[in-house]
Amino acid sequence: MLSAEATDWVEITGLVAGFLTTAAYLPQVLKVWRSRSARDVSLGMFSLMVVGLALWLAYGLMIGSLALILSNIITLILAGLVLIGKLRFDRKA
Repeated sequence: MLSAEATDWVEITGLVAGFLTTAAYLPQVLKVWRSRSARDVSLGMFSLMVVGLALWLAYGLMIGSLALILSNIITLILAGLVLIGKLRFDRKA
């Protein structure tokens, strides 16, 4: 069992990791929405990523991890925006 202080550092580490991995999606989201193109974005990868993020969010909710919950809600939104951009802007005519 971890001490209260160790538990705090574990959660802080998770929050920082979640922030950094979530922030990594921002450039891709901005590029897709500004250019109105997602030609170079993999539909399969982002589809799998969105499903995986939803499952990580469910897991975070089940175990009550603030770091998992917050980072996966935000990352799910950002990855979802890229996926929506891919479907919306790059439909085949």
